[in-house]
Amino acid sequence: MGVTGSNSVLPQMGFPRRLRRVLHIILLLCSQGLVPVIAAEQQRPKPLMVAVAANFAGPGQRLADIFTEGSGVPVELIVGATGLLHAQIVQGAPFDLLLAADTQRPLSLQKEGLAADGSYGVYALGRLALWVPGADRSPDPLTLLAEVPVLAHANPRLAPYGAAAAAVAQRVPVSPADRRVVLGQNVAATFTQVASGAVPAGLVAYSQLLAASIPTREYSLIPASWHPPIAQSLVLTRRGGARSEAWDFRRFLLSEQAGQLLLAMGYRAPETEGGGRGD
Repeated sequence: MGVTGSNSVLPQMGFPRRLRRVLHIILLLCSQGLVPVIAAEQQRPKPLMVAVAANFAGPGQRLADIFTEGSGVPVELIVGATGLLHAQIVQGAPFDLLLAADTQRPLSLQKEGLAADGSYGVYALGRLALWVPGADRSPDPLTLLAEVPVLAHANPRLAPYGAAAAAVAQRVPVSPADRRVVLGQNVAATFTQVASGAVPAGLVAYSQLLAASIPTREYSLIPASWHPPIAQSLVLTRRGGARSEAWDFRRFLLSEQAGQLLLAMGYRAPETEGGGRGD
């Protein structure tokens, strides 16, 4: 019959003119190889929705970027206080993973049946530092804690860094008249208090000092043996447990590669499963 193109075929099939036009466009896209591109766009993985504690926002974003670069899976971080993020998950917020500043909230989700089985793990251990802005040499913690009239640290009832700081402060007991303690709601608030000059010294997160490029002469690391571990844990929600991409991200966060990156960002990485890290 000498049929040479799509336009000559469609009229003979009895299609209405409008439908023939649509079919012609589809055939044209196929001939130019564009339909497979459209299908590929539709098959791109949905972003992982990750709730992350405010103190881990910067490191969390860096780790998420590295994971996305290697896997092609986008990660969207929702940053906030651990307690608030926990409450949102309980109320049904569509998160796939919680990166908490403590162990209490992820374990609570697990106990309440709101977490995927076997997904709990400790991904980082925080490090505490004594910061004295303007110091010309690294302060000796025992000497300075005995002499400083005002000290800032996070509230031990609200923040893991606060509980650790309170344990350190108790190593050098002084009377209330000799030292006033200024409590911040969290370690971020304490960092701001010290940075502003409102308080001459404070116990803050080592990761904060590194991120802000604070000179090493202005602070001293506190030995880990002086305080309870500042363990930060993660857990997949039930929604996340149904996504292989969420398990892949969890595996990366607990990997040796991520652990090395955490060391450079001011954290300690739990060594093994026996230490609580996970896989």
